[in-house]
This record gives sequence, C-alpha cells and structure tokens, in this order.
Amino acid sequence: MRGPSRLVAQLTRQALVRWRESPALRHSFLIWALQGLFLTLGSGLSSGWLGHKVGLGLGLGAAWWVVTTAFLFVALDLSRTYPDNQPLERLGMPNGLTLVRAYMALPILLFALLPSQYLARDLFLSIAAPVALLDAADGWVARTIGPITVLGRALDPIMDATFFSLSAVACLLLGFVPLWLALLVLARFGIPALGFVVLYPWLPRRPEMVATRFGKVNTFASGVCLAGSSLLVLAGAPTLAFDLVLGAVLAATAVGQILTLARRSLIELRART
Repeated sequence: MRGPSRLVAQLTRQALVRWRESPALRHSFLIWALQGLFLTLGSGLSSGWLGHKVGLGLGLGAAWWVVTTAFLFVALDLSRTYPDNQPLERLGMPNGLTLVRAYMALPILLFALLPSQYLARDLFLSIAAPVALLDAADGWVARTIGPITVLGRALDPIMDATFFSLSAVACLLLGFVPLWLALLVLARFGIPALGFVVLYPWLPRRPEMVATRFGKVNTFASGVCLAGSSLLVLAGAPTLAFDLVLGAVLAATAVGQILTLARRSLIELRART
C-alpha cells in the first residue's frame, strides 16, 4: 500500500500549495462542495424519513459528502488545462457536473434500500436516470465550452466506476438485474481499480488515469444494460435475452479494457527496467 499512500501524500501536498496560493480556486472548490453538501444531506434526510431512519440517512449522507469532498481536495492540483498543464483558478462546469454524479452515487443506493419496493423503484429511476445523463453532459460541456482539464480526465473514469458500481448494487436489490449481471458490472470497474492499487508501487511514474476506448464503450453499455433491464422489469417483459446480449457486450469490452490497462502497465514496468 506504500505506493497509493505515497501518491495520496504527494497529491495532498500539492493541493495544499494550490489552496494557499489561489483564493479563486478555494472559492470555486467551496461553491461545489456546498452544493454537494445540499445534495447529500437532502437525499440522506429524504431517504431516512421515508425509511423511518432519519438519523441513519443523515449520517450516511454526511459521511459520503466528507469522503467525496476529501477526494476532490486531494486532487485539487490536477485542476490544470490539458494538454499544456497550465494551472486554472476554478474547477469549471465540466468538473462540477462530474462531481454531482459523485455526490449522488450513494444517495441513489439509499433510495433503493427503502422498505417499499414500489417507491424505491420509482425514486431510484427518477434520480439515477438524470444523474447518469450527466456522464454525457460533462464531456460535451468540456469539449464545446471548456475547459478540458487534467482533473476532468482523471475524475471521469473514477466517478463512472463509483456511480455504475453502486447503481448495479441498487438494481440488484430492486430486482432489476440478476446477480451475475451485477457482478459483471462490479468486476469491470473493480478489477482495474484493484490492479492500480497492486501495480502502482512498481511503476516508475504516476500513471495517467484516463478512460480508454474500450472503457468508454463498456461504460455506455453498462448504462444501457442497467436502464434497459430496469424498464423491461417494470413493463413485465422478459429480460433474459436482453441481459445475455448486453452481458456479452459488457464482458467483451471489459476484457478489452483490462487488457489495454495491463498493456499500459507492462510498458511502464519495462521502462523502469
């Protein structure tokens, strides 16, 4: 674990320097963090009240806000333009939209845990669907309006993993997807994350955390699979054929994603020797 710990320590030191030197960046950070606080506490309070466990809902919402905001702070120095690596004085709208996805990832799971399955399903879909669309919105805003940042390129695949992993668990709990399909989605996002933790100490430099072509296709397929299967279940239609076809696409692109990341890691390891 010394590798990831060293990375976190390095990023934290750099973030503290940017925090002290840039009042505008501090202001931008606080604005998005406060919006995240409103989203997480509001969702935690709502799910807790509906589930008759207000304290638990608020506590989980607050804890998720702390974790997500701390993660953002550690990555603060990555708020730089891409590819020229010039420091920015604000996080920017694209990164803010990505953060909204992160802040809302746990709340959608909390709604899925409500005792009334009918209410849980309705609330989950009404919240998860627009949040999932932000995955396309943040990229479009970055490309058309800007800025494209190092932070955004790093955050996007990480937030995709967080959102879709928790969504897969929620869909499993709500009876929208079978266990094997939920595990497939979790493995697709979990194996690369585990590989990063294991391999990082042996890499000669900090790896570039960006999405691959296979990863983008797989993320899109994950969204279509979870959404499509959910709608079919609600309509009372059979889902097996749909799940098998989308599951095959998920498996194929997941293998491609893992092999691509493994090839990158091998290149880095060979460079070290």
